[in-house]
Amino acid sequence: MKISTRSITLAATLTAMCFVTGLLPYVFFLPVTVAATTLSVGIAAFVGFAFGAVSVAYSFLVPTGSFVGVAFMQAPYVAIIPRVLAALGAFGAYKLIEHIAKPQKRAAKFAAVSASAATGSLLNTALVVSMFVLILPSLTAGGATLAVAVPQMLISGAIECVCMAAITPPITLTLNKVVLRGKDLRNRHVPQTPEVSDK
Repeated sequence: MKISTRSITLAATLTAMCFVTGLLPYVFFLPVTVAATTLSVGIAAFVGFAFGAVSVAYSFLVPTGSFVGVAFMQAPYVAIIPRVLAALGAFGAYKLIEHIAKPQKRAAKFAAVSASAATGSLLNTALVVSMFVLILPSLTAGGATLAVAVPQMLISGAIECVCMAAITPPITLTLNKVVLRGKDLRNRHVPQTPEVSDK
């Protein structure tokens, strides 16, 4: 499958964004949801992997002693696998909605992207929490145990889900219109005004 230069550029930009959003609460998953609703399944999975890797890197570079940070340091794959699977889930949800509903109007497209972004966010939270419970049930960090950390993660995940559902659609729709499918205004054909003869 041919990948356009614009898609590659957007993928690189979203990957770089992971380093910024990775430090911000409730919007750190944004590059992944945008990739899942604008680019190919492979690129979406790659951005998910990149975000997971960034999460692990920040756990080592900017150690906070938090439960999640310590967990990622002990089991890095807990940060990576859920992000890749969540990216695939968001991509699949978006394509399924497009196939069934075939949204044409902007409001319908907005709803499709919103639902897909929410799906990806919920999957990410569910998978991360599930892996914590299965793999690190006895972990204690920052004075918190799994019993304390899980409710906090679920609350944060719910807030993140709402943020992704609200923020992703305008970004995705703009990118689809302007970056990926937009036309270069400089190359538009401008009708020539017929010359008026002086004779």
